[in-house]
Amino acid sequence: MTAPAGQIHREVRAAESRMEFALTGLLSLLVAGTLAYVHWLFEPLVPPAQLWGWSGFMGGVTAIMMIVPLAVHIRQPDAAQIERFWSPLGKVVAVLFDLAVASSVWVLLPYASEPLQLLMVIFYSAAISGQVITTAESIGTVVFGVIAVLGSAALFFFRSETAYSTSLALFLLAFGALMIGTALVLKQAIRTAITLRLRAESMSADLADALAATHAERDARARFIAAASHDLRQPLQAASLYFRQVQRVTDPARRAQAADGVNRGLAEAMVMLESMAEHLRLESGTLRAQPEPVALAHVFAALAQELAPTARQSDIALRFAATERNVLADPALLTRILRNLVSNAILHSQGRRVRVLARGAGDQVAIHVIDDGIGLGSQPAENLFLPYSQGQDSRRLGRGSGLGLTIAREMAQLMDGALVADPRWRAGCAFTLTLPAVQAVVRPPAGLEAVPVADLSGQRLLVVDDHSDARDALAQLLRLHGADVRAVETVADVGAVLAQGWVPAAAVTDWHLGLQDTGADVAALIRAADPAARVVVMSGDAALATAQQVAALDCALLLKPVDEAALLQALSDQ
Repeated sequence: MTAPAGQIHREVRAAESRMEFALTGLLSLLVAGTLAYVHWLFEPLVPPAQLWGWSGFMGGVTAIMMIVPLAVHIRQPDAAQIERFWSPLGKVVAVLFDLAVASSVWVLLPYASEPLQLLMVIFYSAAISGQVITTAESIGTVVFGVIAVLGSAALFFFRSETAYSTSLALFLLAFGALMIGTALVLKQAIRTAITLRLRAESMSADLADALAATHAERDARARFIAAASHDLRQPLQAASLYFRQVQRVTDPARRAQAADGVNRGLAEAMVMLESMAEHLRLESGTLRAQPEPVALAHVFAALAQELAPTARQSDIALRFAATERNVLADPALLTRILRNLVSNAILHSQGRRVRVLARGAGDQVAIHVIDDGIGLGSQPAENLFLPYSQGQDSRRLGRGSGLGLTIAREMAQLMDGALVADPRWRAGCAFTLTLPAVQAVVRPPAGLEAVPVADLSGQRLLVVDDHSDARDALAQLLRLHGADVRAVETVADVGAVLAQGWVPAAAVTDWHLGLQDTGADVAALIRAADPAARVVVMSGDAALATAQQVAALDCALLLKPVDEAALLQALSDQ
């Protein structure tokens, strides 16, 4: 992720300082050589105490100029340390250097001949040029150096009476102004170059992260497809084998047993597909919670009635404790979570009792699903919430998608809740769903009441699907419920049926019909003939855009595969 502007600025300043420290180390070598040469030139001219005093001061500053860059190179301070300590220290060293060089104007030049004075002017110009290169980021330091060194030299020559003294003074002033302007331009150029480099590095890092995330997502998708393929093969294989028995055996009892096996296999496959579709919707962010006040008593009553047959078949005593507590939740998601927890306890716990109860905890309500079975075993509780994870001691290991608890936790989080497994519970397993509490008295959420069976006797129903087997199977199923059904393949066929004067009371249509047509075209034709006609869309397209388009048409949307009860409920709701 791209760094904040303040951090980028700090990194730019630090990069400038690192570069300038390196150049200062190189400059100090040149200064040391020049200092020795100047000392040798003036040794016959300047009193020894005065010369050695200046040379000692200049030599000490030069030594510091060598030591500080070396320390920076060894310690490798970060941007914050450079900004806080090393950069200010570098400016102090630069000021000391300027003072040492400027002092030579008044210590050495009075004893120099005019040619030697001209040579020192060259040295002064070189010193300021070097400082501009090494401290361009600090314009204040550069200005101080120009005033201290070149200003002192210009003042000295203004006071001299040699032939070229005034010209030299003016040159030094002009050269100083040029150095300040050069420092300004150089500072901007260096800062721009470093900023662009850092941004390029940041973008490169972001790109690498994005590629890594893409590869990880690709690998996750590959694992998802592999797991889905493996898991779906199990119930479909069982259903296929049971179906062959239905075809071959003649004994009514065995045929009924085999038919029941077909139904179980197909039902489990449909549960897996729905779990996988929910997982993908959660990952893509297309599944949204619509919280409202919900009375837990209504949810408990509906689930108790729904799951009682499964509990009896597994010899499980299922009990939902009476409660008057209300929660802020999406009724459908809440029901989905509790159904998953209770079903897992019934099918996997290998116990004899499953209890569901609600307790208050401040402004939260904790819903506990507890069984007396084999418990979590040695595995960490959090492992149960990983995708494709199943209990290690499950008697149904290898069946199911392994996504149930993952989806349940993500749904709980969508409702500002939490779902955990209590690792302290040893006499079985305990899951706790925590949701926000509300005090309002609420009515039963829509969808929790018993759904009446649709009466299709004599109703005209139009089936539109470009897949022949799906179309024919659906038409035959609806005829079994007494409906007058016509099944067609294309939107053009719908227009032909309507042109014959046969107007349906309702239509069940696939969404994608061929390359260009959609269920929207079917809905438009039918409602042009009868505005009150009902339209149910069945599709394998779980995209959010498709759901929005279908909702805008005021049509019911069922995701394939759709079982008989869901289809009849949709027709009843319509």
